[in-house]
Amino acid sequence: MDIIEIKTLVDITNTRVNRINQGSQLAYDQNRNFITLRQCIELRSIVSYDHPPEKELVDIKEMGFGSQYHGTHAVWTFRFVPDRTGVYQNEDSDPVGYLLDDITGVPVIVNLTETININRAIFSCKDTQTKNTIIQARQGTN
Repeated sequence: MDIIEIKTLVDITNTRVNRINQGSQLAYDQNRNFITLRQCIELRSIVSYDHPPEKELVDIKEMGFGSQYHGTHAVWTFRFVPDRTGVYQNEDSDPVGYLLDDITGVPVIVNLTETININRAIFSCKDTQTKNTIIQARQGTN
């Protein structure tokens, strides 16, 4: 079974606040980023997951984020299983190639609880300097 793992420096906290009157503006905007990401993921597949994105403070030196990011930062990790094997695999046999295309450049809300300065308010998955989101396929169980 393929598990897709997304690591991002963008605040995608799943607060479940779907309306502004349900919580704070912060909680509402955090959830909007999570919903945006999930909608992009589900363009090609229905997904299942056991846990919402998890946030941790880590040294991102060897993780593969853009070269403009250094040191210890908040990283959100979201793991999910698509309903079909190989659904995100592109013609170059990259198992997440289409997912990278679907997410790259999608607008996000910034200045939430992220610890980086995001100059362009987008999910950046390909740019060697500004990459704020990493996507990998993993084997195993969710």
